[in-house]
Amino acid sequence: MTTIGDVLDEFFSPLSSEKLWIMPESDNYTRIVRRWQPVIDASNRTKRNLAGNCSLWRSNFVTIPSWQPTKTDAPKPKSYREFVQSPPGTDPTTCKNAFMVYVASKFAKPPVIPVFLPEIQTEKLYTCSIGSFNIYTSVNKIDCTTRTAQMNFWMYNSMSRRSFGDFASHPVFSLCGMATQYMWWNWVESVDWSDGTVRTVKAAGGGGGGW
Repeated sequence: MTTIGDVLDEFFSPLSSEKLWIMPESDNYTRIVRRWQPVIDASNRTKRNLAGNCSLWRSNFVTIPSWQPTKTDAPKPKSYREFVQSPPGTDPTTCKNAFMVYVASKFAKPPVIPVFLPEIQTEKLYTCSIGSFNIYTSVNKIDCTTRTAQMNFWMYNSMSRRSFGDFASHPVFSLCGMATQYMWWNWVESVDWSDGTVRTVKAAGGGGGGW
């Protein structure tokens, strides 16, 4: 399971290196982003677009099974793009407060006494660390006659020095590597709009089949 602490520790490490994070449907971080309202809203907009443009999706946005995420900002090919810029809760103050709680919990651990003190990684830390994001969606299956489809969602964000703005220039981070972290979250949903309303039939599970 991926934690935001894993990503942040790699990003701020003096020995930081670029890393690709692929988080499937079963990953805890994916569960967190899927219940984040900006992601819910973006996913619903995408579903409505599919329902209103089925033939377009059938011709242009079909999943390429061989595609794999890479350490690049290049968009996912043959996918419908929904971009969300600076959603609520990703402002500098919210992120700073959540990050300070996390850092304080790391340094609060006694250096000698063998006691377990968990690091505090709030849900706000998970989401504000994402900031702006893209959701690239394709269809694994689609039937415009029955008005059903299996949608393959890939959400993407890169954590870079630029992501942290002026905060990254603070002297306390002078020794931090801040190598770009490429993060992809993947899940699949089956939808039905046969009655005119887009409904999620079930969480299809089993990963996206696109990597």
